[in-house]
Amino acid sequence: SAQVQQQLALGSFTGLTAQEVVANITDAALSPTQVQTLVTTSLNNYSRSITASIMEEEPDDTLYWYIGPVDGRTRDICMRYVSIGKITQKEIQKLDNGQYSLTYGGGYNCRHKWEVAGKKSEFYKPKQATKFRKDKGLPDATVITKKED
Repeated sequence: SAQVQQQLALGSFTGLTAQEVVANITDAALSPTQVQTLVTTSLNNYSRSITASIMEEEPDDTLYWYIGPVDGRTRDICMRYVSIGKITQKEIQKLDNGQYSLTYGGGYNCRHKWEVAGKKSEFYKPKQATKFRKDKGLPDATVITKKED
């Protein structure tokens, strides 16, 4: 695990591609699929953490949407977030696992992230996500929020 973390850090700082980092880690006690999952997840989490840091500097009324593929591989939590539409960072933090999703998305191999609304994106598909969510019988994400302290 320490060797994998070292290779990830080295790859990040030296500008290696994900494939080069995977090649450097293959000697570890992980299968190639596990290494690929670890690298992909780490790189996506890093990207999301940068976005979350930038969000801290934005005005409170800045709107965000959850973007990424809407398909059969999309986790239920991500489907609910994608179907919400535009919300503020404070509203994101009130969602069930909202704060977690800012950095970690829906978990391992998550292909989604929060992004400033208004930028055109081929991955912004709230209507398609709402249809998937309803077809699966999932509740609206705005109904599932954290309890106030």
